[in-house]
Amino acid sequence: MKRLTLIALVLPLLTGCAASMPKMPELPSMSMPSWPSFLTPSWPSIDLHEPTIIQGSVLEVEDVEQLQIGMSKDAVMELIGSPSIIDAFHKDQWDYIQHSTISGKEVIHYRLTLIFDGNLLSTIDTSDLGGLRDFAE
Repeated sequence: MKRLTLIALVLPLLTGCAASMPKMPELPSMSMPSWPSFLTPSWPSIDLHEPTIIQGSVLEVEDVEQLQIGMSKDAVMELIGSPSIIDAFHKDQWDYIQHSTISGKEVIHYRLTLIFDGNLLSTIDTSDLGGLRDFAE
């Protein structure tokens, strides 16, 4: 029994190492036939909708140009509307911020900062209003 087991284990190992394995015949290379163009599927083009997103205060250039030092908070609010941000730590500063994406491509950003002394407008910061002129065009 031991001899039969030894032969059964050694025989496959010896035959596996033999160099007498038959080679597969080489097949001739063939190219696949091309399909006629009417059978080739064509996918329709898909246009994605890219919405216009407007966030923040929308200001008009003419209204911003009418702002004057010494105007009251009520007059400013009546002229250009309520601010985007009234900071709890800077109660006398109003910020009008706007960020827009038009058709998913053009990005417009502007910021107007107004600082009040009491109830009267004391400072008008228009340094970041370049995007407002682009938005108006």
